[in-house]
Amino acid sequence: MTARPGPGSEVRVPWEDLLRTEDSLLASVAAAALDGLRGTLRAALAAAPADRGAVACTTLLEALDRLLAVPREGEPAPAVVPEAGPSHAPGIPDGVITPRVPPRPAAPPPPAPPPTAPPPTAPPATAPPPTPPPPILALAAELAGSPEVDDFATGAVPPAADGPGGADRVRCWYHLTLLRLPDRHAGVWRARAAEADPAAREPWRTLRGWADEVLLPPAEDGRPGIRTVREKVTEATDLAALVLALHEHDEALCLLLDRLWTGGSTRLTDPQVSGAYRGELTKRLESLERSPRDAAERLRASVSVDEALCSVTHLPPGAPGSWWNRLAEESHAAPLDLCRELLAAGRNVEAVLPARPYRQARRHTRAGDDIRLGVGGRPGDTLTCLRLWLRVGDQVFPGRVVYRGQE
Repeated sequence: MTARPGPGSEVRVPWEDLLRTEDSLLASVAAAALDGLRGTLRAALAAAPADRGAVACTTLLEALDRLLAVPREGEPAPAVVPEAGPSHAPGIPDGVITPRVPPRPAAPPPPAPPPTAPPPTAPPATAPPPTPPPPILALAAELAGSPEVDDFATGAVPPAADGPGGADRVRCWYHLTLLRLPDRHAGVWRARAAEADPAAREPWRTLRGWADEVLLPPAEDGRPGIRTVREKVTEATDLAALVLALHEHDEALCLLLDRLWTGGSTRLTDPQVSGAYRGELTKRLESLERSPRDAAERLRASVSVDEALCSVTHLPPGAPGSWWNRLAEESHAAPLDLCRELLAAGRNVEAVLPARPYRQARRHTRAGDDIRLGVGGRPGDTLTCLRLWLRVGDQVFPGRVVYRGQE
């Protein structure tokens, strides 16, 4: 077997020398490689007998047959049967010519095995299709860019949805933001969420309120939802329970309670602010509970509790007709009703809810205590009342409001 000749020369490849070497690993490897090549070529030739290289392949296979028949050193050479020529068989006199016996033809090589189809291969593993994002994410993004949020909850932006619990954080923001919108708008968005993003069925934290409604649905991680059941008369303690329950989840809530030191922060998600507020609210509720029902002292305590409840607000505050605005109305109603009772009993008291136009509300507030905003409502509006104006005998206690400044 020779290598491909170069121009004008033919170089012999010493396959025979290697294959004859006795006790040689390299000889065994070479023989196995050549035998594999021979089998592969036979299979290919049987599969494509009309190929342009079929003749050359046949010649190469014959050369491989001869090459792989070379004995190694120390092994006997294969017997060669010479062709029979004219000879004298024993007992046949000279001069008698015996017929020439033709040599036995060599046995034809075994037919090449039919080509075998490669074993079936498993289809390549495909990555599972990506899980579609929860529908609440798109709905929250739509809400954040809606005219309703722009008009009534300026600056409300959903939290990041990446990381564990991201969808629940967005869902919480969505439903808490609806509490800031007028009911006519909040109801539409709430219905869309119920259809596209059904809430978990449990667990629930049920509180008393002025209506049967869901404020915050349960979370997938087991956080209880918050809902209210309707009560005829909503006490201050019921309203306090609602405020404390929601402030744990609503990162947009601010504390604007006058003369309560909170370290300079107004965010109720700040543990220092939350702790200070809980302590102050508890103290005012206990004072209201201790005061006599028919005394002017009770009216002052009631106004004080109302201030603590209404000083938890958003900036801008909840719009008229919103859930937060309704909570403020329920809270204001208790001291205003009590004032009417005391007046009917002959007590010299008066309580006033500052008017909606700020130019009129200023008669019942102290300008330095009021909070001016550049968003929410219309310029010149009183956005929310933080403290009622109160008079007990000759003592006057000014009210306090948040208002929209003039452009």
